Amino acid sequence: MSFARRAGIALAVAGSALTLAAATRAFSPGYTYRMRISGQATEASGKTREYVVLSGHAMVTSKAGRLDIDSASRERGAMAEQGGYILYDPTSMMIVSPKDKQILKFTFDDLEKGMSALAASVPGMRIAITDVVVNLEKLGPGEPMLGMATTRYRVTQDYKLAMKVAFVNRNSTEHIVQDYWMADQKSGFANPFARMGNMRPVGGSAFAELMTKTAEATARMGKGIPVKTVTTTTSTNDKDEKTTNVATMEVTELKAGNVDDALLVPPADYQVMDMGEQTKAMAAQMEQAKAAQAAQASQPPTAAADSGPSVKEAAKKTAEQAAKDEMSQKVKKGLGGLFRRP
Repeated sequence: MSFARRAGIALAVAGSALTLAAATRAFSPGYTYRMRISGQATEASGKTREYVVLSGHAMVTSKAGRLDIDSASRERGAMAEQGGYILYDPTSMMIVSPKDKQILKFTFDDLEKGMSALAASVPGMRIAITDVVVNLEKLGPGEPMLGMATTRYRVTQDYKLAMKVAFVNRNSTEHIVQDYWMADQKSGFANPFARMGNMRPVGGSAFAELMTKTAEATARMGKGIPVKTVTTTTSTNDKDEKTTNVATMEVTELKAGNVDDALLVPPADYQVMDMGEQTKAMAAQMEQAKAAQAAQASQPPTAAADSGPSVKEAAKKTAEQAAKDEMSQKVKKGLGGLFRRP
C-alpha cells in the first residue's frame, strides 16, 4: 500500500472519529443575549457618579443557563468577578471562579438565611425596618424590545430603616421605585437575576415584612421575563439629606439558537463551597453561644474572690467568638456584595 493511500485512510479515520465525538455532544434549543447592570449615584451635595455593576454574555435553555462575566464591580454589588461565570437553574445558582478553581453554590433559600445570618453575626448590629408599604401598578403597554411586545409594571416600596453598628446609628426613610418592562414568557428564555426579588425571608428577620410584600407584588406580574428594569432609590436621613441611586438592568442582542449542554454544568475538579452548609454551621455556632450564656446566667453567684471570669472560661469565650467570626467571614465572602445597595 502506497504512503499516499495510507495517509488518506488515516485522515478518513481521524475525520470519522471527530464526527462521532461531535455527534455525542448534546445541544438544547435556547437563547443567547448580553446583559448589563449600570447605575448612577447622586449624593446630598449634588455630585453625580456613574458606574457599571456587571456586564456579561448569557446562554440559556428551558432547564439551565450560564452568564459569563465581562466586567464586574464587587464594591457595587456584583455577585461574581471578571473572568468568572454564573450557572443557574430554577432553584439554585453557582458562582464559578476559574482563577481559584472554586464554586460557590447556593439556593435562594440559602440567600435569605445568609442575609439574616450576616446581620446577626456582626457584634452590636441592630436593624429594624418599619412602616412598610409596597404597591404594584400595571402601567400598560411598553415600547417593543428585542422584537417583542412588553408590558410595564411599577413596584413602589416605602419604609423606615433604623440601623446600629457599634457606635454608628443610622435612621432613614427609604423610597424605592422599580420599573419593569416584561416580555411574554418564552420557552428557554430566562433572566437569572429576575428571581432575586422573589426571595422569601427567614422568620424573625428584620427584612421579613419588606421581602414578603415585595415577593407578593412581583408574583402578581405573572411569568413574563423582565428585559429591562430601572430601580430608583431615594434615601433621606434624619438630617433631611437625600441621596439617590438609579440602577438599570437591560437585556440586549437576544438571539435564538442551540446551546451546548456541556457549558451549563460546573467543572468536576473544582472545590465546591456550599453556602447552605455554612449558614447552618453559623446558626449552630450562635445557638451554642446563646446556650452557654444562658447556662452561665443561671449559675448562682460565687464568692467575691471568684467573681471575675477564670482564665479557662475566658479562653473558652475567646475560642467561641473566634469560631463565630471565622464562620461569619466565610458567609460574608460568599455573599460578596450581593446585598449592597448600588
